[in-house]
Amino acid sequence: MSAFETAPRPSFRRSLAVQFRVVMALMVREAQSKYSQETFGFFWTVAEPLMLTLGVIALWTVTGRGEGHGKVSVFAFALTAYSHVQLWRMISLGGLGSIKASGWLLYHQNVRAFDVFLARNLLISLSIFTSFTILATFGALFDLMPPVRDPGLVVAAWCVDTLFCMSFATVVAGVSEFSEMVEKLLHPLMYLTLPLTGAFTLTSWLPPRARVVIDWSPLANACEMFRDGVFPESVKTTWDLPFILICTLVLFIIGLPLMNRARQMIHVT
Repeated sequence: MSAFETAPRPSFRRSLAVQFRVVMALMVREAQSKYSQETFGFFWTVAEPLMLTLGVIALWTVTGRGEGHGKVSVFAFALTAYSHVQLWRMISLGGLGSIKASGWLLYHQNVRAFDVFLARNLLISLSIFTSFTILATFGALFDLMPPVRDPGLVVAAWCVDTLFCMSFATVVAGVSEFSEMVEKLLHPLMYLTLPLTGAFTLTSWLPPRARVVIDWSPLANACEMFRDGVFPESVKTTWDLPFILICTLVLFIIGLPLMNRARQMIHVT
């Protein structure tokens, strides 16, 4: 081969395999750095939702909030609510300044900003879902809730929920590098969006006017889809998968160019 000849470009399949290994390596690195330095490590990801779930059950028992919906286990309702909200908050808030924070990793060959972003969010999703699985198993063994009705639907719903949260986080990651005001606004926004997450009620329990608003919330649709796989078939749920995917795609179309632009700006700086 002469000095002027260039090596052939790798195929798409080979490039995809390389990036897959990069993301897996980044996930292992993130897990080691996160859980090896904390006092309780991974145990805390299970203990935190367990304590909140038990607290909600105790509160609902005292106030009678769990009465009137006998087909829905209070334990299952609180567990699905907290898992869903925790995923939304942790992935969305994790997007703040994430590009600048991981800038030094981008000097490694084959490591892209989205690879770091994807690895961190997949680890968050996996850890929360693991805690949900452990607590759901615990609840079923001690008769606090019925066994999960459709595990396949639960996994599919969790993947869809994770994708939507990640699509919103790409917008946050990109915009937060251009303005510090985003960080100040996002925290109260997380509280303001709680009614739209669908975590604290089922759509069928709402009056018609409120139901119209919730139907247009991708988060509420994802939560209903998740609960459809957990709750008994007699519990009515309302969700629209194409609507969630369309909203996710739109946010990715907006967020990914913003992330790329923010990465270029940081590189130039």
